Amino acid sequence: ICYYSAGSAENWRSDYGSFSSSDKGEGLQGWAGENWLNIRSNNVLNVMKKRIDLASQKGCDAIDPDNMDAYDNGGGGFSLTQDDSVKYLKSMASYAAAKGMSTGLKNAQAILGDVLSNVQFAINEECAVTEDTKCSEYDSLLSAGKALFHIVSYSADISTTSTNNM
Repeated sequence: ICYYSAGSAENWRSDYGSFSSSDKGEGLQGWAGENWLNIRSNNVLNVMKKRIDLASQKGCDAIDPDNMDAYDNGGGGFSLTQDDSVKYLKSMASYAAAKGMSTGLKNAQAILGDVLSNVQFAINEECAVTEDTKCSEYDSLLSAGKALFHIVSYSADISTTSTNNM
């Protein structure tokens, strides 16, 4: 599974210069050098297609497009909506499928119902280690016989990290 940020521009990536200034919006809170992207932009989609091409060339079986939830983060400076994310993800999933790759949905549970037929799995970084009920938001995915992967990122000192819900 090949990861890439589909919803943000990261100034340390080699293709950062491919984004126009009008493609880049507000900074992601807590992530210096990273800005939300205008996912309505044809240029942004074309950059992502190149990232999917690279994933295919590297032999990836699937793509993991991250930061698909600008709608839940103030719209990224572009007033982006859930519908924008749905259209964008469907475009990337269709492109990836034409290259024989599956597509996952990461941390954008609000659009899962609208993209369930376009994704083959989901990746979550939140519900397995928090006290909330976000895991139940994936019930439709699991009922459809699709996989849900939980990724837990730890600090360098994992002895201080809570794992109550793992």
